[in-house]
Amino acid sequence: MRLFLFFNTIASVFAFMPNAQFHRSALVSTTAVRAVTTSDVPAEGGRSLVEGPNGTIIVTKSGGSFYAVDATCPHLNLPMKKGKIEAGADGVPIITCNFHNSCFRMDSGKCTKWVTGALGVENGLISGIMGNVGSKQSDVKSYSVTENGDGTLTIS
Repeated sequence: MRLFLFFNTIASVFAFMPNAQFHRSALVSTTAVRAVTTSDVPAEGGRSLVEGPNGTIIVTKSGGSFYAVDATCPHLNLPMKKGKIEAGADGVPIITCNFHNSCFRMDSGKCTKWVTGALGVENGLISGIMGNVGSKQSDVKSYSVTENGDGTLTIS
């Protein structure tokens, strides 16, 4: 019992340290994500930022459909709020991390390009060093977006 309380206390302390070098997902429970409603609806080709239960979410409208993903790149937990969003070959928007150029599909969160080089440039020496920094290749969380008919969106 003491061991359980010890680890529970440590996990609680780390949960309140936003600059700690670990992945938040390791401490987040696996309960369902609470829905977020916003009236900040992006125009076609635009974006809006919504505060979700686990951080900022980017919402965009592309081809008449809405898409939403976490706004944090899993490589170094840096923000992708200003990352370039462009339609992929199949029309689904792709967001590019503005720090190192990794790319993620906004319909599924799937990583389509993982860059380990400095400032998004692959280089054998630098990639070898940077490959040991941050996390390994992973996807970002994607969300379902529903138009409510009253000028708001629900992200869940």
